[in-house]
Amino acid sequence: MALPKGPAQELLENLDSVFGPEYFEHGRLLITVARDVAGAMKVAHRLQSRINESLGAMVEIIFEHVKHELWSKLHEATATVGLHKGAEVPECQVTHIPDGIRTNPYQRERLPTLEVLLLWEDITRATRGHVLYSISHPASPTVEQVDEIFAQIEPYFAKRWVIVELSLGEPIKGVFDEDLAGEVAEHPPHDSHVGPGVGVTLLACHAYGFAREQTEYLAPHVRHCQPLAFRSISDDAGRAKICFLPAEVNKVQVAETESFHGTEVLLPKADIRTLDQGPTVIKVRLTPKALATITVNVFAQPRTMPRADETDGIIDWAREDLEPVLEASVEVTQMKDGEAPLRLVSFDDGVTFVAEDGFLPEGAVHLVVHCPGYETEERPIMLLVGLNEFYVPLRRVN
Repeated sequence: MALPKGPAQELLENLDSVFGPEYFEHGRLLITVARDVAGAMKVAHRLQSRINESLGAMVEIIFEHVKHELWSKLHEATATVGLHKGAEVPECQVTHIPDGIRTNPYQRERLPTLEVLLLWEDITRATRGHVLYSISHPASPTVEQVDEIFAQIEPYFAKRWVIVELSLGEPIKGVFDEDLAGEVAEHPPHDSHVGPGVGVTLLACHAYGFAREQTEYLAPHVRHCQPLAFRSISDDAGRAKICFLPAEVNKVQVAETESFHGTEVLLPKADIRTLDQGPTVIKVRLTPKALATITVNVFAQPRTMPRADETDGIIDWAREDLEPVLEASVEVTQMKDGEAPLRLVSFDDGVTFVAEDGFLPEGAVHLVVHCPGYETEERPIMLLVGLNEFYVPLRRVN
């Protein structure tokens, strides 16, 4: 059996049915009012003040005045003479309203005494519209109903925009970043840029109901209650823009990648900016993973090994003249279940091999070197944060 929907879910579905998931940031609010209907103008101006207080930064209010007296004459003429009711003339509109969004007030069977029409542009730059409130003659709203009318309009502006600005924290220092004299090793300037393609999720923890209403027909059990998820992807500047329906408790989550750890930031409703203040900006500093660079030098083992009496049998291959090999391949596999081998690349015709992305996670890996005419070399190695360089001599088959 499907779980019952909470109030927030129902509101979100209603908003998506009107605006789609893209929503909008700025729009026009067309208030049509019958000037010659008693009290209608006063109600319209009170409603304008109320809208400006709460929604003024998001919409531009435009008035359209109509007269019931003129509507009556037009309908009398069309009934007696048989004139055709034509389409709206753009030059006579108080604001641009494309065909199909509404029927002109004078063409309707009953003239609206008060109507609120929201106009906005979708992602294709096409103008769309939706009537938020309408009442037709002979009915007319009163000043006492202004709060009730505003309560019908306000839910259409319930969503908010949040901009998540991502940046990388300082890289983790390696065990050899400080020498024996206590001096810190020099590093290139820290780049905090994150870049595009990072997934960001905002979880809005809306209530489904009250615990005392715990029945199969009312609020579901808490273990079934899931937050509403709103997702986005960072752009070239490392910014992710999300339109969401705020709850009392909201969480911004950044997914883990190969370069940094995942993180979660709490966003209380009290910290969300109001409409007149613009989008809420959240700065999220990501913790980079302990990454290691790897360089594998592959060469043919000399027929006569260099002497290493002074270094206790440890050969310093960096000081020797190394014989390159052809068609070598190098793979490393992290010593974790399910990890696939990673092939290293060479930019100097097979002399040295490095990770294609430049970095690998620190930890134990299994190194395998293949080359036709040489024995395969396998060895476990430990990658530490920072530079890791290895020399792998290959023995000839014969």
